[in-house]
Amino acid sequence: MAPAPLIQFRQISKLYGRGEATIRALDSLDLTIEAHEFVAIMGPSGSGKSTAMNILGFLDVPSSGQYLFQGMETTGFDRSQYTLLRRHMLGFVFQGFNLLARTSAVENVELPLIYRGMDARERRKLALEALAQVGLAGRENHTTQELSGGQQQRVAIARAIVTKPAILLADEPTGNLDTRTSREIMDLITSLNRDRGITVIMVTHEDDIAAYAKRTLRFVDGHLQSDSKTTEVADDVH
Repeated sequence: MAPAPLIQFRQISKLYGRGEATIRALDSLDLTIEAHEFVAIMGPSGSGKSTAMNILGFLDVPSSGQYLFQGMETTGFDRSQYTLLRRHMLGFVFQGFNLLARTSAVENVELPLIYRGMDARERRKLALEALAQVGLAGRENHTTQELSGGQQQRVAIARAIVTKPAILLADEPTGNLDTRTSREIMDLITSLNRDRGITVIMVTHEDDIAAYAKRTLRFVDGHLQSDSKTTEVADDVH
């Protein structure tokens, strides 16, 4: 028997407000994402892409429908179960880096491992390995103020992968970066997908960034307007 898809949305809807003020952010959305895919989610403001990402990351719950994760129905889970799924299965990268100020790179990367209750020696070992994997060996003790924007995003990616997640959720990961640095960060994210098999789901509004993905989902008014595969990354991306 074939394994269940990594992620399945079945008729997922998300409503905000009541009565005539009701906003339908997602409307009966069906979606399947397999393990090891690299998926870009695009759409105009208000299209539902951020709502979908929040539900994918167990940061929000749908109003109706089913969310199956590795074949397991998660819609009725309680808060502690969602927390465990986030902690053990997901890594998050945001546009704003979300690093602790006046704190070293290695201490920022250690944070998810502290929440797991890992001892200090093992925690430090894994954090240093993650920083080396994102090209920051030798910068472990630099504080966020001593790092460039691109380096800060690398620290954020190291923090996201230090727990060895199955999925990396990236929300506008290059939104605060210049063109050259954006390419470096996207090459890094691509390598994590290609070489480590991490499933990447990325929200972006930039076509050249979406071109790194192997599949692009376009949202309009809470619906999936199109689902297209990319056979090769465009030559002009690099």
